[in-house]
Amino acid sequence: MNNTATLIPSDQLIIAAKGHQMTAADISHALFYANSRMLAMHLHVDKSFAPVLPGYAEAFYTLMKWEMETFVTPFINICFITWLSATIPQLLKDVLSTMTAHTLVDRRPDVHAILQDIRALRLSADSNKSDDYDIAHMPDYFNDWWRESLGCCRVSDMLPKSSVQDVMDLVAWHFSHLPDHVRTGLLPYIVQGPDNLLETIDKDDES
Repeated sequence: MNNTATLIPSDQLIIAAKGHQMTAADISHALFYANSRMLAMHLHVDKSFAPVLPGYAEAFYTLMKWEMETFVTPFINICFITWLSATIPQLLKDVLSTMTAHTLVDRRPDVHAILQDIRALRLSADSNKSDDYDIAHMPDYFNDWWRESLGCCRVSDMLPKSSVQDVMDLVAWHFSHLPDHVRTGLLPYIVQGPDNLLETIDKDDES
């Protein structure tokens, strides 16, 4: 039995739909961008006084669910249905694990415990601390809700709907503005299991 996983080439086409294409590199970049957003959130919230304000934890949880649904879940789902496995950056993985664990334990998760657990996470092990700091302080993150006090905000107005293509446009902008010294060679890999055949999603021919 062959137990060796195969590294997917970065230019491997994964999905084609309505004139848009997505490669393995695109998925890796999207997860890197999602992790960058978590770096920015983590470093800001860790130093903020706002988390102690009434209503902050509830708003934080709602917005974190929006983060996952917008910037993470679509790309993990693409990997799942094409029999691929994405190696997720450490901080993003820890955030996902924290939120999932709380959801499994209780249908109505303790939002205060989730906030504290996420604040307690260490930064990404996939890049050095200076990279983390500079990525987190890049300007113009789309909907950088973590800069708000949240307790007095109307959270429903802070949940914009975005398509996967909208996210990929944000990813492209992010990579075009990364500081020169930031290492991107440690991006998450996309691998194919030993007993699985790659199933490319092609919707361009459907009516």
